[in-house]
Amino acid sequence: MAKFQHLIVLFFFFTLAISTVAQASTLEGNVIEVRGQGTVTVPPDHFSLTVAIIQTGRNINKIRSLVDHKSNQVINIAENLNISPANISSARINLRVIEEPPVIHIQGVEVNRNLPQSNSSKVYVGVDSAQKNQNKIQKFELSRTITVSFSTIENYDKFLSKVIKVGVEHIYPLTMSVANSDKNYQQALAKAIDNAKTKAYQIAKQANISLGKLVYLKELSSNHYQARLASANKYSDSAVAHNSQVADTAISASVLVKFIIKE
Repeated sequence: MAKFQHLIVLFFFFTLAISTVAQASTLEGNVIEVRGQGTVTVPPDHFSLTVAIIQTGRNINKIRSLVDHKSNQVINIAENLNISPANISSARINLRVIEEPPVIHIQGVEVNRNLPQSNSSKVYVGVDSAQKNQNKIQKFELSRTITVSFSTIENYDKFLSKVIKVGVEHIYPLTMSVANSDKNYQQALAKAIDNAKTKAYQIAKQANISLGKLVYLKELSSNHYQARLASANKYSDSAVAHNSQVADTAISASVLVKFIIKE
């Protein structure tokens, strides 16, 4: 009896498995599959600028004092624009040793020349190796990078116009991004689903068929977008003020959907 019941259970699961495969096969052959795209365009609301202060010299204490002085000036400019200290990052100093080529002193050169009386004359020229090592000069380069984050492009313009006058040695590319990109991505995702539905019903209308329920939905995108960069330059002071303009950022999403075709 137990053996008979076991066979019945096996037969049931075997029938169920065949039925599931058949339904899946039927589903794959009776669906409309479309891709949907959605895009939300938003202005960037987060800006970040990095400047480098670089000094070279033989006296480490002196050039460090110059770097510290300029660093404090840059930070004071940011704070006077009501930028929070949390949005100001000042890296510690980096030190690099610069070796200059030694000065070579001529000691003597040997020149052989025949004189009319068949006598020879010799002059010696050479390099004094001891003097060469003594004249080996070492210089040092101290640098510090300071990164400031802004919530408006206007503050960036104000900061840049003032920090140029400090005499920073290098200004890195401005980075722009969207602070709350996830919220905007969710909106783009909803648009992508609506776009997929519209496309599916348009196809069905052209094919003179009716659509049933949505049976498959897959997100093909992720919340990633490329932040734009401004070009890197060494800036010079100018009497003409410039108001920076920024383009909107496009955040896109894509999905794959399947609808059953009604018989």
